[in-house]
Amino acid sequence: MKILVTGGAGFIGSHLIDKLISQGHEVVCLDNFFSGRKENIQQHFTNSKFSLIKQDISLPLKVKFNKLDRIYNLACPGSPVQYQFDPIKTLNTSVLGIQNMLELAHKTGARILQASTSEIYGDPLEHPQKESYWGNVDPLGERACYDEGKRTAETLCKDYHKMYGIEVRLVRIFNTYGPRMMFNDGRVVSNFLLQALLGEDITVHGDGSQTRSFCYIDDLIKALTGWMEKETDFKPINIGNPDERSIVDLAKMIKEKTSSKSQIVFMPYEKVSGRTGDVRQRQADISKIKKELGWQPKINFESGLEKTIVDFKKRLNNKPHIIIFSPSYLPFKGQAEEAVSEIIKRSQGWEFDLITSRMSKDLPKEEHQGNLHIYRLGRGTDRDKYWLPFKAFWLARRLHKKYKHQVAWAIMVSYGALAALLFSKSAAKVPFLLSVYEADVTEKMVKHGVLTSPVYRLIFKQAHRWQVIGKMSEKHRLWLEKERNVQAIKFDKNWDLMAKKTKELFQELEILSTRVN
Repeated sequence: MKILVTGGAGFIGSHLIDKLISQGHEVVCLDNFFSGRKENIQQHFTNSKFSLIKQDISLPLKVKFNKLDRIYNLACPGSPVQYQFDPIKTLNTSVLGIQNMLELAHKTGARILQASTSEIYGDPLEHPQKESYWGNVDPLGERACYDEGKRTAETLCKDYHKMYGIEVRLVRIFNTYGPRMMFNDGRVVSNFLLQALLGEDITVHGDGSQTRSFCYIDDLIKALTGWMEKETDFKPINIGNPDERSIVDLAKMIKEKTSSKSQIVFMPYEKVSGRTGDVRQRQADISKIKKELGWQPKINFESGLEKTIVDFKKRLNNKPHIIIFSPSYLPFKGQAEEAVSEIIKRSQGWEFDLITSRMSKDLPKEEHQGNLHIYRLGRGTDRDKYWLPFKAFWLARRLHKKYKHQVAWAIMVSYGALAALLFSKSAAKVPFLLSVYEADVTEKMVKHGVLTSPVYRLIFKQAHRWQVIGKMSEKHRLWLEKERNVQAIKFDKNWDLMAKKTKELFQELEILSTRVN
């Protein structure tokens, strides 16, 4: 059969493509790489039965299909970090995306499977959740862009079936885990695993009594392909593993399985950005699919977790790289240099390539310190910084060919920032983060002083995200936070907080890296 998989470069989509290719089908993968990764599907690039289309599903299709037998619609970011990054985009992907796919199914005669979600049940008052449950949702909540989009998509599938006779399969997917889960994506299993393997605190939101049930990816794929080929109606089916466990028990198990020395710490919900509306209980009632398809999960949680740990360890040997442009660095010590050093120490999930001025003949031109790789340019004089924009730009291009940097991070609006701007815009199309360290930040200074000089305005305009760190009143911090793409941090040497806030920007920009034009 000829099969289209939208969102095929994502976590679930790539495993589905592996299965379909192994069965001998001709597979077309459609993905805009917002949350998908080419690394997930590159093993199929030389296969004549595989083809790839880079396309945003919410836009009219660029490619014409004369015939399709099956469409799996998996396109939509699935984790809070991803879908809250651009909520309007998320909603359009769910609603306009499924409408485009339903029109395609109408034209080609294809059967279509819509990947819905357990999130449509909201914070359930029924436990476990059956397909007949209507849900308890907040249409104005933080998660509404995802929840309501998926609910509307189900409605469209039902209406296209009734009006045009399209063969529709609706599946509501509960929490799924396994190899290829994205690092830093906000999902609890990937978050805990990464923190445990890096020796960081395992952060449990709330008191950890909230529950989830987790289905291993291989079991999910068997259910998806089985339900697609089942002769049935359009009504939804739950897919998940009813093995329910608390989040704190999950944290303890991951700590044990990874032999981690991490500490388990609890964070009140009000201190966790974007977690408002987190549900208390989530467990799939799978009695319907067991009865109608004879499917139930085969892989127990511990076995699946061990396979996932192996995958995470392997990928951590090839961490994503961030390139830093700084006019100076240690041992030349200032507020900015000290802050960058402390942030890097607390960001073991990335490798950092730092390009700076040499400014002393006693300093080596190249130095490697754990996850930090320092490249010092120049002859070792004070004039080295003047050549930094040009020399750093060319070195960054060479390094990028090898490491494919996810973020370009400039420290201060200075010579390094000009190099970062050139690198980000004219060479690599890498998202640009600007960090400004100021002794004292006032509203007058930001509005009328140095932060509005021509060079500052140019660089601020081009930066995709920027943060201001310095002494400031709460009034000025809130004022700055209202500005688009500005993160304001009071400088009080709370390195853990500063690292946490900066890592949030890294994660945002890694998502943005597929969208920079």
